Amino acid sequence: MCDVAQAFAAFQALGITQNSAEFAARNLLLNVEIVREHGWWLLINTDKARLAPFLKYGAEFKKALFVHEAFSLNSRLEIQHAQLENLIFQLENDLNTLFENGRESLLQAENEADLLHWLEGNSSVPANLLRELLAKSYQNLGQSSLQLLPELAEAELLTEFETVNFSKTPTWHGECYETSCLNRQRTQPLIADLLKKYGNGLVTRLTSRLLELAAMPNLLRQNVSEMQTPKNLTEKTSVGVSQIQASRGLLIHKVTMRNGLISDYQIVAPTEWNFHSNGVAALSLNALNAKNKALLQTQATLIINAIDPCVGFELVIN
Repeated sequence: MCDVAQAFAAFQALGITQNSAEFAARNLLLNVEIVREHGWWLLINTDKARLAPFLKYGAEFKKALFVHEAFSLNSRLEIQHAQLENLIFQLENDLNTLFENGRESLLQAENEADLLHWLEGNSSVPANLLRELLAKSYQNLGQSSLQLLPELAEAELLTEFETVNFSKTPTWHGECYETSCLNRQRTQPLIADLLKKYGNGLVTRLTSRLLELAAMPNLLRQNVSEMQTPKNLTEKTSVGVSQIQASRGLLIHKVTMRNGLISDYQIVAPTEWNFHSNGVAALSLNALNAKNKALLQTQATLIINAIDPCVGFELVIN
């Protein structure tokens, strides 16, 4: 479970975070969690020994930012600036090691040609993963016509929550959408180029996740900068909605209060969008056409892991 994303979404829906400095600090913790989740996705089946650094950072960043935990009712923001700067530096070094000092050059890639150039002579885990997929001509694997989820206006979102089973089988204006790392990275030049050529196929999807992982130190420093000028946030009304970009996509919490008590609480996780019966996972799997059962099993597993259901799964081919 993405515990930081869930707690952050709850705090926002309930109006517990009172100023922009606290929001930026918790957003930083969310981004650290995204590093952990991307690292887990990348390394759990390839090089588990390299996972350790990415699993420790959550607790350390919390200590550098908050007293009494980051997500408790008596949390207090107390920034340890030197410790925070050192943690970001350590995380950046760990990512540089993971990318074998090719992290910055990946961030500079603007198109497929740049990506192929980046792969030359790079033997890192991320590069090897992409190289293997390209060697199998999997650029288009699992491509579907499903659109990426647009920004959701809060007033319309509240209306959608009134429909039957929105939290279990969500649609937007009656249509299924994808919400994933690809949504967040689609405006990056490299991802925009891959989307134009290969749509939401496997290579585009995986590259977006690698690109986000590589860019995280810059984003964390932006979060630190946002903590410097705290402003009060708008107070929540009797119905609160929060939209948080978790590792696997958009996480939505909706809470209704009556007489100071919670009368209704609904959560829409990214998995409900992406693994909807008419969602991106279903369409991507239906696009597979391998005649060999073993190959089909391999390709389907790649697609499911790339979209990432956040839970264990069993794949059965009939």
